[in-house]
Amino acid sequence: MNFLDNRYSQLRNFIETQYINQNSWEKVKSLDFMGMEKQMSLKLFSSLVALSSDELTEEVWDKFVEYMQNRDKKHNIVKLGRNTFNDATIPNDKYTAWQLYKSKLIKQGWSDDTIKSIEKTSFEILKNLSMDTTEDGAIKGLVIGNVQSGKTANMAGLMAMAADNGFNYFIVLSGVVENLRQQTATRLYNDMNSSGIGNLHWHQVEKPSLRSKLPEHDISKFNLGSNAKDRYFTVCLKNSSRLNALIKWLLSDPNKAKQLKILVIDDEADQASVNTKKIEDEDRTKINKHITKLVNSDSVKGMNYIAYTATPYANILNETDEESLYPKDFIILLETSEDYIGPKQFFGTEEPESTPQIDVIRDIPDGDVDLVRKVQDLSTVGDLPNSLIDSIHWFMLSVAAMRALDYHKPISMLIHTSFKINHHTNIAKKVEHYLLSIRDNFEVVKENLREMYENESLDFKRSHFLDGMKNYSSKENVPDYPKWEEVERYLDRIIRLPESEFVSHIPIGEEGQPVYHKGFHLVIDNSRAKADDQIVRLVYPKTTSVSGTAPAFIVIGGNTLSRGLTLEGLTTSYFLRTTNQADTLMQMARWFGYRKGYEIFPRVWMEQLALERFQFLSQMNEELKDEIAEYANSGLTPTDYAPRIKNSSDYKLIRITSSNKMQSAEPKEYDFAGFNSQTVYFENDSKKMLSNLKITEAFLNDLGEPEIKNSHMIWQDISTESIKNFLINYEVCEKDIKMSNLPALLEWAEKNSEDLSNWSVVLSSKGRIEETKGLDNGWNIHGYSPKSSVRTKLTKRSTESIANIGALRSPGDLVADIEEELTVEEKGKAKPSEIRAIREKYGYGKVPQIVIYKIDKGQLSNEDVEKFESKPARSPLNFPEDIIGINVMIPGLSKGGQLATYISAKINTNNNFEQDEFYEEELESSEN
Repeated sequence: MNFLDNRYSQLRNFIETQYINQNSWEKVKSLDFMGMEKQMSLKLFSSLVALSSDELTEEVWDKFVEYMQNRDKKHNIVKLGRNTFNDATIPNDKYTAWQLYKSKLIKQGWSDDTIKSIEKTSFEILKNLSMDTTEDGAIKGLVIGNVQSGKTANMAGLMAMAADNGFNYFIVLSGVVENLRQQTATRLYNDMNSSGIGNLHWHQVEKPSLRSKLPEHDISKFNLGSNAKDRYFTVCLKNSSRLNALIKWLLSDPNKAKQLKILVIDDEADQASVNTKKIEDEDRTKINKHITKLVNSDSVKGMNYIAYTATPYANILNETDEESLYPKDFIILLETSEDYIGPKQFFGTEEPESTPQIDVIRDIPDGDVDLVRKVQDLSTVGDLPNSLIDSIHWFMLSVAAMRALDYHKPISMLIHTSFKINHHTNIAKKVEHYLLSIRDNFEVVKENLREMYENESLDFKRSHFLDGMKNYSSKENVPDYPKWEEVERYLDRIIRLPESEFVSHIPIGEEGQPVYHKGFHLVIDNSRAKADDQIVRLVYPKTTSVSGTAPAFIVIGGNTLSRGLTLEGLTTSYFLRTTNQADTLMQMARWFGYRKGYEIFPRVWMEQLALERFQFLSQMNEELKDEIAEYANSGLTPTDYAPRIKNSSDYKLIRITSSNKMQSAEPKEYDFAGFNSQTVYFENDSKKMLSNLKITEAFLNDLGEPEIKNSHMIWQDISTESIKNFLINYEVCEKDIKMSNLPALLEWAEKNSEDLSNWSVVLSSKGRIEETKGLDNGWNIHGYSPKSSVRTKLTKRSTESIANIGALRSPGDLVADIEEELTVEEKGKAKPSEIRAIREKYGYGKVPQIVIYKIDKGQLSNEDVEKFESKPARSPLNFPEDIIGINVMIPGLSKGGQLATYISAKINTNNNFEQDEFYEEELESSEN
């Protein structure tokens, strides 16, 4: 039985409604609440769900309820907050705004799981809103999504469901760039407008103002009564004059204002909405002043403010007082679709250790970084670095391959190396010059293209994508690489184009419309880019090109590409931005998102420093979600408990947000509480390896007799002084930025010794240590010779001189020093929050720990070879000596302790704020 068949849509909706009403799947299944026999109840229900009584048998009903229950369990909404202000319902009638929008998503090919997630999240948000806030003030909440993850679809779902439940005016605050605002407005109108067949009538109010004489701007004529079927929405630019005009117009008719039940949706809420002036000052930044004035207005019947963002750091670390936009009522996490390719998939996580699910990051060497910065300063033509040439080659190959696969939609390349407008023009000239040189010398270049295509086809196979994305909803539609001969034919076709069609900006037709050709459209997207006879900025075709050929775009730009803009068919990214500001950096990752129909083709070139920052961000995002989830069931609101955000031990690596956006953050100075880090970089230097082996052996033998527990040697109650003497001699690879802070950590640990217990020391080995008594493998610890652990290096993130192993520790090592026997469930825990909770439970909440690993130099056994042959991203270390790796874990927040783990907002206080230098978000234009 296909539960997703459209014939059963009404039955699915009906069962969901019964569950919402009864709040128990058992009650729904038994139908006891009907007060009659189950068979009679089903006979009564059958006509309501467009099925015959013969079809809706008890067996069918039971199976359907079980299916719906299992489906519901997959979508557990994580919410920090407790208040429910209304009796909202999920509408079932097929002509309601929600059901019509849901039908559109189905027709557009959205997976059932994703649609269910949008429905549950929208309903959960809706339950926390209020249509009457005259007594208690505005509702303020925050919804945290992911970059390029479909937040607009979730916003549209919430609007539709809220409209069905009586909200009558919707204000969407949409970024600072006018063309992106227009895109959002058009999309939302299309999403809400159902060609007159719906129960509600939607009206888009575009740029309302008291100066306007347009009939549709006469708010006194708006139908806002409780039984009215009209719904109104405005998509407003985050611009001072636009916001001021909107507020004056909205409140111009006091009688109408008292009927307004408003939902304000702040898209990209960490951009422009946040007050960046000193908290103690009465003045605010202009845009923040207008938004807070709107949200805190007591002239309307109901006011609800929902902030949406993928980078919420500023929203939860800035102001927290009643008049601010702090999400005092709730924070909700948007579920990630099974088809979303985001930070975790690209960069993996450290805790628990997770390697990248898709291995598509390619390196920009340091020498190329310097060369790019040199050539983008020069208006004259110069040589492009090899990595940029490689990325251009891959874009050419991906265009040819996707055309060979009959792909018709736009295909894009992103070149993002600087925010300076002059740099964009210079890089564009050089890219154009290089493409023309390829055209003139194609037979010479073709062999390089063929070799690259074959290598990339082997390095990242279709099977690799499917293995990494195990829950992908449409595996059967993931393409495979076409044969080289097919790709070559399409490359030849591009090369044969006349020069004017081979590479150019977007031509303009006789009537001023964009005209697309079969070559490469070179786009410079910034506030200055313009030309008289061509379109320089990015404009995609509204429909598939008439010729059926997928148009190709090379997009060069800065901040206009950093937020809100989706690059269609993005197969190639060349990224060279070194901001250390977390929220700005994450928003630059236009390669996150959905890649339906071309999943195997995306590649991203980036420098090592950017890679390390993204790896840290991936970990930080996961920990913030875990943090919120940990407290979600407590009944606390964000006012009771301020979510904590991981703070870096080295601001050179990453900074959460600009200083003036995190004024309520405390503590102001970074400490090492909650530090849990491992050595992952190792230098191929025999002298350093032998030194580390020698001092580690001496250190462990000086500690006294250990406890032996399977593969672990354990020492308890070791003084900070002993740990310090070991670690000051232990040599860390300079590349290991976090672990290079060990001297500062030791100094901090000494200062905070009153709040810490003595240390645990754990030696983790391979196999049972008891069996190595009396053996001699060149390393003797209290008469034992523990076997070396086995690790391999990440091939593409390592060099001949430095190996990156990705992860050193395993979760079990972090609880090995606990004397009590853990439960089976506890032994399977891996998340940092779970490890923290286990240590707290067994009385180790204040115990710092160091885990030591002696790692085999890389001569793998047959067993190990077989284990790693299936992992092409890894290879043996092949070092001359064994190496010593360590993991240092400092306790975080402990019951009764004073240690501050991460930074969080200080609730309801006015902190003194000292202005310092910060990275200013560059907004090239507010209305271009």
